[in-house]
Amino acid sequence: MAKDNPSLQSALESLFGTTLGQSASLISLPGGSQLFSAGDESDHLYLLRSGRLGAFRHDEDHDELSLIGIIRPGEPVGEMSLIAGTQHTSTVIALRDSDLLAMPRDDFFAAMESRPELTLALSKKMIERAKRETPNVTPNVFAFYAMCDLPIRDIVERVAVQIRALGYRVTVIDKTFHGTTPEAFSQIEAENDYVLHVAESHESHWRLLSARQVDHVFLLADGETAPDAAASAWEKSILHRAPDLILLYPATIAKAHIRGRTKAWLDVIKPTRWFHIHTDDVSDAARLARIVAGHSVGVVFSGGGARAFAEIGAIQALREAHIPVDFVCGSSMGAILAATLAIGWDEAEIDERIRDAFVNTSPLDDVIFPFISMVSGAKVDKRLETHFGDLQIEDMPLPYFCLSSNLTTGVLKVHKTGLLRRALRASISLPGVLPPVVEDGEVLVDGAVMRSFPATMMRNTHLGTVIGVDVTRARGLDPRALSMPKNLGSWFASGDWRRGPPIVSVMMRSATITTAADLALSRAATDLLIIPEPEGVEIRDWKAYDKAVESGYQTTVATLSQLDSPVTTLRKIGKSIHPNIPAFTPDDSYVATAKEVPKKQGKTPRQIG
Repeated sequence: MAKDNPSLQSALESLFGTTLGQSASLISLPGGSQLFSAGDESDHLYLLRSGRLGAFRHDEDHDELSLIGIIRPGEPVGEMSLIAGTQHTSTVIALRDSDLLAMPRDDFFAAMESRPELTLALSKKMIERAKRETPNVTPNVFAFYAMCDLPIRDIVERVAVQIRALGYRVTVIDKTFHGTTPEAFSQIEAENDYVLHVAESHESHWRLLSARQVDHVFLLADGETAPDAAASAWEKSILHRAPDLILLYPATIAKAHIRGRTKAWLDVIKPTRWFHIHTDDVSDAARLARIVAGHSVGVVFSGGGARAFAEIGAIQALREAHIPVDFVCGSSMGAILAATLAIGWDEAEIDERIRDAFVNTSPLDDVIFPFISMVSGAKVDKRLETHFGDLQIEDMPLPYFCLSSNLTTGVLKVHKTGLLRRALRASISLPGVLPPVVEDGEVLVDGAVMRSFPATMMRNTHLGTVIGVDVTRARGLDPRALSMPKNLGSWFASGDWRRGPPIVSVMMRSATITTAADLALSRAATDLLIIPEPEGVEIRDWKAYDKAVESGYQTTVATLSQLDSPVTTLRKIGKSIHPNIPAFTPDDSYVATAKEVPKKQGKTPRQIG
């Protein structure tokens, strides 16, 4: 029974244990089954006796149910809608085999009239749930199920070792626990911070029981083989939400050379997320441990034209500080720089490729008669092909997504699969500057048109820390950028024409303006917010590469130097600081700008940490 609210617990136990509660019925709800859906009429008060329930709401960004709360034994279910006389606002699903008591509405209200202590206790619980800033949704029981003949017990044990290294108690249970009662499973859970279930491919009976006792499922498959009929017959119906997929590889397959089988597995399993893991790689086991324990790190890059080069400096500083990165996303120019991180290019390769693609010569000087856009886009297409080739997003070493704006439907397009260079081309297609990308009969343009800084989406992707690097705060359009050249001859002779005429700056800035409310909401979704301010770098000033990179590097170093807790724990412990940012509440995130960077004294910023 829950211990955090003894008055409510005792009041409910008294209610359901008296003659007033004789009309209550016992419901046994198998794990994965639904108690009620959002929109259903509220006609019962429920008391959870054993097991665990999850409250879900529809996540529009990912078009799926998102877990917003966990209900534990001793807690009421459905009381808010019942008292308010409204339909249920969330969907409640059993996360374990669960037993509940259900009392009809009329009997409940009759009891409320004679038991004021129950009314007071329920009111306190409702206020507590309504005020909770961080929903209590942390899962702690995970399943690892083999979808291939590769044995997975050793892999799961290595993950357990890494979870223990983070300071948690963890146990691994297998088929020897088949037949265990729900009460015994609850006892194992009470004695450990995390419980990992493991089932080999042939242990179907154990898997069926196990899947009804866990919060989340990882399916492990051989990344070098295509899914077979057995994989297609996977018992999806027993899960309350889509599983994650782990594709396994031997050490002989380099992470940068994973190709080909991922899409086939995605089509069969339809997972929420997927990961490429080498069976004997300690760093990969550590990554899974962080994901399980809520210590993972997701990095978000905003758009911003040439100002986004500051994000390269941020990558350098994060790597020098040995901060792991587990998830990556970006929008517009930030999508390209996020891709360099997700692919795993080192600092030298990022520098060489980005200089070649955007700095050494302009990618936007193939000016044409503006029927659809100012430039043809052929140079951009060629450079994306040169540097990203035929890499598919789903094959990238780290989970990655980027955004474009769908002018046909008026909604965001999230690119999680498909040809990377085509997704990037859509994400950077500023209206009027580059031609749109037409895909599946829909017109796609720059992601920054609708969302330049997708931190809220990253926050819904994983349970760990969200690091945001946002250059949208940097000064936008400098009036000096609109000055007309004295004569066209000198303009062409100086080479400034390659940046495009001033109208390009106007169009780029106009297409990517973010409202203060939207920006505040996105920034509030970060746990560590880095805002480089590359002074004097204009949105199309591709030649200001070095200045922007150094600004991003120094700002990130300054931000990290202010922290006294590991970055990987920030969201877990609810710690974040952000001085002098009035748009936020006091505990949203820490912000440092380039102006806060300490002066070099003995060591350069690149030698710090």
